[in-house]
Amino acid sequence: MNDIRPESTVQAPSSRVRVVAIGGLLPVAIAVVATILMLSWLPQLPDPIAVHWNGAGADGFGPAIPFIFAPLAITAVFSAFAVAWSWKPLPSGRLTWNQKILLAASLWMAVLLGFAFTASIALQRGVADARTAPDVGPWLALGAGAGLVLAVAAWFLLPAGETVSEPGTEPKFVDVQGDERVSWSRSTSLGGVPLLAVGLAILVALGTAVVSVLSVSDAVLISMIVLVVVGLLVLTNFWWRVSADRRGFIAKGLFGWPRKRIPLTEIRSVAVVDVHPTRDFGGWGWRWAGGGRSGIILRAGSGIEVTQSNGKRFIVSVADAATGAGVLVALLRQNAPT
Repeated sequence: MNDIRPESTVQAPSSRVRVVAIGGLLPVAIAVVATILMLSWLPQLPDPIAVHWNGAGADGFGPAIPFIFAPLAITAVFSAFAVAWSWKPLPSGRLTWNQKILLAASLWMAVLLGFAFTASIALQRGVADARTAPDVGPWLALGAGAGLVLAVAAWFLLPAGETVSEPGTEPKFVDVQGDERVSWSRSTSLGGVPLLAVGLAILVALGTAVVSVLSVSDAVLISMIVLVVVGLLVLTNFWWRVSADRRGFIAKGLFGWPRKRIPLTEIRSVAVVDVHPTRDFGGWGWRWAGGGRSGIILRAGSGIEVTQSNGKRFIVSVADAATGAGVLVALLRQNAPT
C-alpha cells in the first residue's frame, strides 16, 4: 500500500529545517566565530577597553570579557525567540510575514553585532590607552550593510510568506427601517501580558535615560527625547475608541490621534474574524502585516475586518465585534443604490 500523506505534513518538517538553520544556527555560528576571534586578541588589549564612542572618540570604558561575550548572548537569546515563534508554520508549510521578518532580523542583527564588536576589539589591539582607540563608526555601517544583504538572501531562502486568512463569521443582524439612524461605539485597550510588556519597556527606557545622564552629561537631551518618544507611543496606542455610524468605520486614539476613518462609500465588505496578535500581526498596537492587512490590535479574540474598495483590509480587535460589524452592514444596505 502506498504511503500517502497530506502535503502539509511533508512541508512542515522542511520548513522547520530552514527556520532553524537560517534563523537560529547561522546567526549563532556567526556570533561564535566573532567571539572566538575576539578572545584570541585578548592579550593584546588595553585594560580597560573602550566600549562606547561618540563623535569625538571613545567616551566609555570597561572590562573586555563581558564586552566580548555580549554579542553571543544577545544573538543566542534573540535567535531562540525567533525560532520558537516560527517553529509552527502554517498548514501549507509557509510562514506568516511576521515570522519571516523576525527570522531575517535575527541574521541581520548577528552580522551587525559581530562586525561592530569584533571591529571595536580589533582596532584596540596593541593600543596602550583605550582613550586613543579609533572610531568604530564606519565598521558599524559596514556591518549593517552586510547584515542587510544576508537578511535579504535569507528572506528568499526561507519558506514563502503567506497572509493568515481564517474564514470570517457573519455579522450580527441589525434591522434598520427607512431613514432610521443607527450607530455603535466601543473602547478597546491593552491588558494582561501586552500591558506588562509596555510597562517593562517604559522602565527600561527610564533606566537607560538615568544611566545615560549620570555617565555622560551631554546625554540629557537624547535621554529626554527617548522618554518622550516612548511615552507618546504608549499613550497613543494603549486605548482606542472604535465607532460605526453614518460617517463610516472610525478608530481613534486616546487624544483623537492617531485616527483611521474609512467612509461607507469605500467599504466593500465587512466580516467578524478571530484575531491572534502575535501570529497574525507580530504584536500589539497599530500593526501592519502582509497582503494589504493592517489594524488596531490590542487583544486576542473577535475583531471587525473591513475590506476597502481598493482591496486592503483593516482589522480592529474589539469586544462585541459582531454587533459593530452588523451596524456597518446595515448602514451599507441603507446607503446602497436602490
